[in-house]
Amino acid sequence: MENKFTNKEVAALLRNVSAAYQVKGLNYFQIRAYDTASDAIENTASDIKTLWEQGKLDQIPGIGTHIANYLDEYLTTGKVRHFESVFRQVPEDMFRFLKIPGVGPKTAVKIANSGVVSIKDLEERIKSGWLLKHDFGQKTLDNILRGIEEFNRKSDRYLLPIAGEIAKDVVNYLKQNKDVVYADPLGSLRRRLSTVGDIDIAAATRNPKGVLNHFVKYPGIHEVIEKGDTTATILHGSGIHADLMVQPPNHYGSLLQHFTGSKSHNIHLRSLAKEKGYSISEYGVKEIKSGKSLEFEKEEGIYKLLGMETPIPEIREDTGEIEAALENKIPRLIDLKDIKGDLHTHSSWSDGQNTISEMAEAAAQLGREYIALTDHSYPSLKFEQRIKDIEQFNYSQDKIRVIYGLEVNINVDATLQIADEILERHELILVSIHTSFRQEKDLMTKRIIKALENPNVDIFAHPTGRLLLEREGIEADWEQIFKVAARTGTLIEIDAYPNRLDLPDTLVREAKRFGVRFTICTDAHHTDQLNLMEYGISVARRGWLEPKDVVNTLPFEKLRDILKFD
Repeated sequence: MENKFTNKEVAALLRNVSAAYQVKGLNYFQIRAYDTASDAIENTASDIKTLWEQGKLDQIPGIGTHIANYLDEYLTTGKVRHFESVFRQVPEDMFRFLKIPGVGPKTAVKIANSGVVSIKDLEERIKSGWLLKHDFGQKTLDNILRGIEEFNRKSDRYLLPIAGEIAKDVVNYLKQNKDVVYADPLGSLRRRLSTVGDIDIAAATRNPKGVLNHFVKYPGIHEVIEKGDTTATILHGSGIHADLMVQPPNHYGSLLQHFTGSKSHNIHLRSLAKEKGYSISEYGVKEIKSGKSLEFEKEEGIYKLLGMETPIPEIREDTGEIEAALENKIPRLIDLKDIKGDLHTHSSWSDGQNTISEMAEAAAQLGREYIALTDHSYPSLKFEQRIKDIEQFNYSQDKIRVIYGLEVNINVDATLQIADEILERHELILVSIHTSFRQEKDLMTKRIIKALENPNVDIFAHPTGRLLLEREGIEADWEQIFKVAARTGTLIEIDAYPNRLDLPDTLVREAKRFGVRFTICTDAHHTDQLNLMEYGISVARRGWLEPKDVVNTLPFEKLRDILKFD
């Protein structure tokens, strides 16, 4: 099959190189370089082949000169001699087992060397007890089975920030056509779910043929899959399909409302409309008694007809938004413009790619009043020197206040990675789970609660530890955890990093019920990632958060009072 050089394909290639390097026992920094480059390619909305053709591979954060040269060879010839040499030194079958969540390179090699030839074969041999006789422990096999279940559940979905950035670009491209009156994303993308399937877009026009012809000439295209009279589908360079549906402006409101969904929201709305004497479908609104059709250019007209506010798309899940809209009681939910600062970022002092000043200046350009640099608390980190460097930067300028903080691992035994006397020297402490994700629920709950009760701890970061499309979140008693967080005043983070979007929106809403307050942070490891805040906002809006629920909507002086530092 011809290689289309999609972002997913290239990212998978680099991830396989990293895995092979790990099996061969090469040094950490070589391995990390390939992991970083793979993540960067997978998490960019730009088509890597297009960037390569334009000589702009260096625009992707995390791709150094060495890897860029290999990518140039790959995109030119379809192969890399060095990579092929590396792959010949490890079992070929190991790479298929790496697709299973929780299976690392060394386990994948062991599986391949045991004679297992496929994921289906692996599942059968675990269930039959065959692998127990081949030096695999029961706990390891249970974890592999759980990973296979996750793998089987995974469909060809994409992270919201990836699909969202591509959709933005496509919509902006459509709007360049003078015949496009409106253009909007649809479905789960418009409702801002954490992962989406295909990108669905609607456009209002009186010239459908011209707009569809414009659409299929989109510069990021790999292939035109289909083009009809009112719809078209293209394959984007990232590997995701984008579908366009066009309608005349006078019917656009009905189209937009129906295809935004969700299904349960629409069913409830149709039931309400029927009680009021109307029928609603994707084709429009009719008076049941007279059969008269009503036209709506904007979806707000449909909701107004039914005597209700228009719920924002993010909350259209039939979880109380219709009842609230009927009573005019939908709160003013948080918006990107409410954010004053970012409380979780990383610099080159740990695993970030930019210096203190570069991160701070980029945040200032986004209009932030403050930024917390919360590098990982590696025991080798020169804590005092880092604090001095941040203080020196603060003294040197008055555009933005840099808060010196740390992200500290909660160890499996519920201790923190570093001693309290080091924590006390910092203005902000985040704690998070980075190891032993499969710990039993009771032990995990106690592990987290003990950390939250430490008086030096301010924020519980990316609480479930999930990696979307890769790893399920931890099991814990969230009700207990939220009660403790509310009692201790520990803030709960909504992490906007593309493959996290963590805390999930369902738990956000539950935490709010217990009186928990939140932060929304980017977890940025590069200046470009400071722009990801809007995706954390999407999670917060789906969780019905208002600005008052989120502390980094506060100006610095008020935030300082809450965090209790000078």
